[in-house]
Amino acid sequence: MLLLSAFALGISCHMSQDRGQEKIADVQTPIPKDPFHRLCQYWEVTDADRPSYRDLFDQQVQGVFNYPGIIFLTDSTVVENPRSAMRYGQFSYKGRVITVHYDDGTQSVYTITKEVGDSMTMERKDPDHTTILHLKGDQIFWPNSKVNPFNRSIGWWMKRPSKPEADSLLRKRLKACVRFYQYYFQGEARTVSADADFQGLPCCFDWYQGAIIVQGPSHLDKKWIACFYSEAQAMQARQIMQDMLVSNQYNWDKTQTNWKLQIADVLGQVYQKF
Repeated sequence: MLLLSAFALGISCHMSQDRGQEKIADVQTPIPKDPFHRLCQYWEVTDADRPSYRDLFDQQVQGVFNYPGIIFLTDSTVVENPRSAMRYGQFSYKGRVITVHYDDGTQSVYTITKEVGDSMTMERKDPDHTTILHLKGDQIFWPNSKVNPFNRSIGWWMKRPSKPEADSLLRKRLKACVRFYQYYFQGEARTVSADADFQGLPCCFDWYQGAIIVQGPSHLDKKWIACFYSEAQAMQARQIMQDMLVSNQYNWDKTQTNWKLQIADVLGQVYQKF
């Protein structure tokens, strides 16, 4: 049994460096052969020619640079800038052209101009601007979009609400946060890297070998705070999460040698407690 402590240490989504004999993925997700399913992964924008404002700055957290990217899901949902001020939409894919209708009523047309291995170049045409995007895929494929952590039914927790939320709604948002990281770790477990990439993601946790720790008030990630209506609501949510961890015990699978799957399993138990 593992009692998850909740005292703040380290920085946002900190990972312990001492991993002992922990292993990377035994079996990676095979690369799909058809273009549509190959497209459906997370694409990080590594460079851009004539970038727009939303490519450079996080529009949800003032003064924070963006981690631009785009995710195409197999249910034809698209998520722009999933690690910052994300916005959802629907896309259609024909030939090398991807037409996106975003929920805010805007439209962008992406044309794939080059593909080499896990890299891709696209021309994005907005109504008043054209940008060339250079992207790198993470090679994590989600045939079932329902367990993709950025699915609408999960990733919504990262979007700031328009009004204060009652305790029950805060718990619902926290529950989605836990589910997000459970599925995120499951995906990261299929990569060749022994570490996980949390760059730009809002997070209230520090991850350690054999422990999940909630950050203290003075160390709480400001991007996670920005997911709530106010800082006061974020602190209230942090306390709910801390109480959930310290007031329950969770089974830690010591036979599992992949630390990412260990974490995912415990997060699944926390989700059930909510």
